[in-house]
Amino acid sequence: MFNYVRQATLWVCLIFVASGVYASDVEEVIVVGAKVSYSNSDVESESNAIEAIDPTRVFQAGGLGGFTAATINGTDAKHTAVYRNGIPVNDVGNGWYDFGTELSAGQIYKIVSGPNSALYGSSSMGGTILIEDSFERNAFFQAGEDTYKVQAGNEFINVGKYRGSTGSAKSNNTEKDFFESTNMRSKFSFGDWTLNTNSQQYEYDYDGCWNASWQEVNDCYSKGEKHDVSIRGDWLTVGYSRNDAKFYTEGVETWAAVSERYFADANKEVVDGLVLGLQGHREEYGPDWDEHLAAYLNYEYVSEDMNKFGFSYRFEEKESIFRLGGEYGLFRISAANSIRKPNLYERYGDGWTAANPFLKPEIGKGIEMGYDHFSTWFYRFSESIEYDFVGQQYINAGGYESKGVKYDDYIMTDYGNFGVLLVYQVTDKIRIPKYKSKLSWFDGDDEFDYELSWIAQVDRGNDFDGSAIEDVNTINLNLGWNLGPNYRVSLAVNDILDREFEVLPGYGAGGRTVFLGFSLTY
Repeated sequence: MFNYVRQATLWVCLIFVASGVYASDVEEVIVVGAKVSYSNSDVESESNAIEAIDPTRVFQAGGLGGFTAATINGTDAKHTAVYRNGIPVNDVGNGWYDFGTELSAGQIYKIVSGPNSALYGSSSMGGTILIEDSFERNAFFQAGEDTYKVQAGNEFINVGKYRGSTGSAKSNNTEKDFFESTNMRSKFSFGDWTLNTNSQQYEYDYDGCWNASWQEVNDCYSKGEKHDVSIRGDWLTVGYSRNDAKFYTEGVETWAAVSERYFADANKEVVDGLVLGLQGHREEYGPDWDEHLAAYLNYEYVSEDMNKFGFSYRFEEKESIFRLGGEYGLFRISAANSIRKPNLYERYGDGWTAANPFLKPEIGKGIEMGYDHFSTWFYRFSESIEYDFVGQQYINAGGYESKGVKYDDYIMTDYGNFGVLLVYQVTDKIRIPKYKSKLSWFDGDDEFDYELSWIAQVDRGNDFDGSAIEDVNTINLNLGWNLGPNYRVSLAVNDILDREFEVLPGYGAGGRTVFLGFSLTY
């Protein structure tokens, strides 16, 4: 452990010397030409951690508590980089970030769509999700059938618990699986520096594992801990993240995995609009590890009439990565390449997967254009990393494409506001729908607010084994009453029509759920 800390300290010193004493936080960088979405999470109405981002971008295996990830513009979950409080938190081992058992209350989400490895490094091939913890004096309780959320905090610390059971993970089982997580977040400021911490303990039942005789059984269990900490100033961001997971089959521990990341980032504005930076991180998965160093720059010019032009460039281990974009009036365009390095699990394997240390990085190229509420994209990826079921290892399997169009707008009327989100996308990735939509009717005032929404994900194609993947088609209702300046009652009904479906063949999802919530601000 001392050796790791020493190396991280050396990186920090290197970056400090090279970059001077000025930097902007990662999440504050403006990416010209990208469609940037902002959404404050609504603690009273959420039943899923990343509904605050965009429910049409959610991939959820099974019901509440199941593996939940974000996919952007027809790409894989591993192609979405996730930052929390300025540091990357994608799991070092498997490459994605699981939102399944997280409490989303008190978090602000921002999406930067499109390839952006020039700023955010590996994995930012389809988009980037930026999470910022926020703190205020409040308490929140929400309960439904076999499920509840409770959370309380002030301007420095926030604690909460999320527990539930929504039936069996497998559609053909009758026993109930459960999940439980305990979250604690804190934020402390010391002059120009801010310390953020986030800890989560979780455990859950799941179905579909193999015992010592290689027989598939449904007596599966997992527990673990996630931790991340970041220190940010006006010239430097450093951080550490860890995921410690253990898996059990029929009560016997069958697999344990520990992944860690040490991270440091600093940059300096050398002239107006031009920022130079250095970034380094060390990743560890069990006994295996990688180290990465990168230099980058970001430039943005804004005219008096608010037209914009910018570019980003990154050099990392012989790879040159760029992004170029601009905005003129309502028109925007950007072009970029991107990279995803093989994660440590793909390179070194474990008892279930053979090692392949010769994997090459995935390489992507893409262009995005938009006018007002319309946008379109075209991405091409090469050296795609896929699992070879015959050789039981990951290999570079060639390339694939993703392209699509999107319309996102809302209309204000005397009878409420009508929101429209329509997406058509074509991709070679499985489990990604061709058509996505969200239609909503919403309005509110100081006393009462409502949202009635229809969410659909259609034409998902077939899974690995050739079985068809069902469409997602749900109608949800959220109601909120402000009983005073400090009190609020909410009612959420998800999947009103009780249309159960299988996002992942064999694993049930959907089904009507009702949640009653109460919040207090003090």
